[in-house]
Amino acid sequence: MQIIVTSFLDELYGLLRQGPHLITLYEQKDMSFISSLTTWLEESESVLEKYHRPQVSEIAGIRGQLLSASNGVYERKVFLLPSSGGSRKIYHATAAILFNNAQNVLNNLFSTFSGYRADAEKYIKQIILISLQKGSVYPIWQSSLGISDKLNALWLSFVADKDIVQGTRQILSSVNHADALRIMDEVITEWKL
Repeated sequence: MQIIVTSFLDELYGLLRQGPHLITLYEQKDMSFISSLTTWLEESESVLEKYHRPQVSEIAGIRGQLLSASNGVYERKVFLLPSSGGSRKIYHATAAILFNNAQNVLNNLFSTFSGYRADAEKYIKQIILISLQKGSVYPIWQSSLGISDKLNALWLSFVADKDIVQGTRQILSSVNHADALRIMDEVITEWKL
């Protein structure tokens, strides 16, 4: 099953952009840091589960380590525990480290799927440029069709063009059809066609 890359990236970005807020809570020694982090981990698991990503187990494992730390149990090979300092302080520091570990998992996924999106965008730009040179974009784009119908008609014209069809296959090897249409819309908007 091929996922909708652009939607997955949107949801990953939504999770990642919460990072500064969580670290601010930690920095300010806010009591809600742990509960906010737990909620964030659960949301991360939910997104990864929705898109059938195996990294869901890594995030669940990190949440498990957080739960373990709440009971004062730490994996000695992973955490160096100071000889002084209160248990709450150690727990919160451990939670911050676990947050960083989870964020690394999400950042790696974001980077990988951004690469798929970038590959598709590169081919879409090339295809649109070729179509513009052939004069096949404007008749469709300036028609009275709705935006969705224009995008679909444009895509169908690409598929029907023997000079461009290979590019559409290349795009669909990186992202799915819904992604291709969304990226195409973004490119056309950016270029003000």
